[in-house]
Amino acid sequence: MIQHVRRALASLLPAAPVSSIPLAVLFQTAVSSVCLLTLRFGSALIVAVMAAAIIWPGALPPEVQMVITASALSDRSAISFVKIRYAG
Repeated sequence: MIQHVRRALASLLPAAPVSSIPLAVLFQTAVSSVCLLTLRFGSALIVAVMAAAIIWPGALPPEVQMVITASALSDRSAISFVKIRYAG
């Protein structure tokens, strides 16, 4: 079932461009700036649990908070964004 949903979403999104230039060659040109952002899902989940505990005290029992925090800390999945600007 989830494969059908992924295929439907993939058909809506544009295809990722394919670069045939190796990364080492790209950095030999004049690089103006490099921006790298990484969002870890575990960090976002911990922030959400902490905000819920502050806004609605007693909404989540302490045991549930500890389990969510422990699982979020062990999760290493993330989304990364890289933007390279060239001079010239």
